[in-house]
Amino acid sequence: MAKKARGFSPDELLAEIKRGDIGSFYLLYGEEEYEREAVAASLIEALAPVQARDFNLDVVRAERFEVLDFLHLYEAYPMMAEHRLVVLRDAHNLSADQCRSLERVLAKPAESTRLLVVGQKVDMRRKFYRELTREGRAVEFKPPYDNQVPQWIQRYAKRMGIQIEPEAVQLLSQFVGAKPRELVSELEKLVSFAGLPIKVSTVEQVAGITRGASVFDLADAIGKGQERKAQQLLHQFLGQGEESTRAVAMIARHFQILIKARALMSNSTSRDEMASGLGVAPFFLQGYMDQAKSRPTSWFWAGLGALKEADWRLKSQGRRQEYLILDLLVAQLCGIAQKH
Repeated sequence: MAKKARGFSPDELLAEIKRGDIGSFYLLYGEEEYEREAVAASLIEALAPVQARDFNLDVVRAERFEVLDFLHLYEAYPMMAEHRLVVLRDAHNLSADQCRSLERVLAKPAESTRLLVVGQKVDMRRKFYRELTREGRAVEFKPPYDNQVPQWIQRYAKRMGIQIEPEAVQLLSQFVGAKPRELVSELEKLVSFAGLPIKVSTVEQVAGITRGASVFDLADAIGKGQERKAQQLLHQFLGQGEESTRAVAMIARHFQILIKARALMSNSTSRDEMASGLGVAPFFLQGYMDQAKSRPTSWFWAGLGALKEADWRLKSQGRRQEYLILDLLVAQLCGIAQKH
């Protein structure tokens, strides 16, 4: 009976390796480059023998692939070690003929060699990749969708031993979006700046400030009825590569913080308790208090209603209308401000 092909998640694959469950064939492929290369580096570190590594690790790139040379490397015996590792990179550049020539490797595996194949979007219709998936471990790396970014952050943080609060995960996903390399850069920056665990206040202070246009400044301009300035800041958000729906979500979260701040101020809460309750850095607390006091709670609730409607329009009408929808949103929010 034919062996059924099965895809693995990155965490499943790394857990197997850690347990010492080592296979003969590995395929890492997909368009999400950062995590794919990070897992490839982990596999090379784990699978290449420590003893005489220079003699037992060979890396071949598709653009320099020669069948006989590759087979010579693959079928060579390890030196002063039980196994050797051959890495075939840029597999998406292999021709159909080259893939056919590699089928013999799967038909007659070398007992003392492990093969790691790494590439972008490989053609799974080719027998070599199908058999590689069936006989070995295959992991596909897809760029995360916006709603998958929090799970991506959590998975990466767990793998790297980084403790991060769930609320901080959500805020970081809003600030950065589906950009794995930038997410990793921000996480490293957060750890260097404030250590562990990563808190909401740290994300707001570090990731938020470095983004150029500030959601705090945007909310302040809206609260003061400065329509022209608010539109410029919102357009700057989009110019930084922000998704329009994420910009709306960030403004909505800011409004929710201000509503909560008004409630805490009315209860005579201490400044430290207020900063902790709002999940903001103490350094920024006064700014939030000033904004919260500048408008009645009814204004913030009215603003949240307008933001919810804009979010629905953006999701239902698509990118072609996003600037119009956001300009109308700013005009509506500033109009509400002027009425109050």
